[in-house]
Amino acid sequence: MTIWSHWWSPGLPLRAACSRQRTFLWLAIALAGFCTRGGLLGVSSTVRTLGLAERCYGCLLDFFHAPAVDLDCLTRLWERHALKLFSVHRAGGRAVLLGDGIKVAKSGRKMPAVKLLHQESDNNTKPTYIILETAVGRARVGCDGVRWQG
Repeated sequence: MTIWSHWWSPGLPLRAACSRQRTFLWLAIALAGFCTRGGLLGVSSTVRTLGLAERCYGCLLDFFHAPAVDLDCLTRLWERHALKLFSVHRAGGRAVLLGDGIKVAKSGRKMPAVKLLHQESDNNTKPTYIILETAVGRARVGCDGVRWQG
């Protein structure tokens, strides 16, 4: 079995979150890009890394704003499937998850994960509100005998 077969099988259950097959295939391309891209230039890095044609840039960018993906359903499907895929450390019968986030100033208005946030600072030279991109990651905690792994 090839490495892509191992990669593809966890993604298949996510099909139910997409209204059309074409949308699911764009989701698969986006996920492949997230897994393999070398740069952090968003869609540009994905297009370059996967060797996609230049005309795919606009389609992939549109995918991130499309209502064809039910994000609540996608989140539920992934959480349910991830708990089956990975061994998860439990404390008191509950899965232990780690979270982390960053805030990066942005000038764009209509971008995924960009929010208007209140600036919490006593410094009056800073603006009251700032536009930030937030990126939040979650990880499982597993135990392989003696060592903890994340």
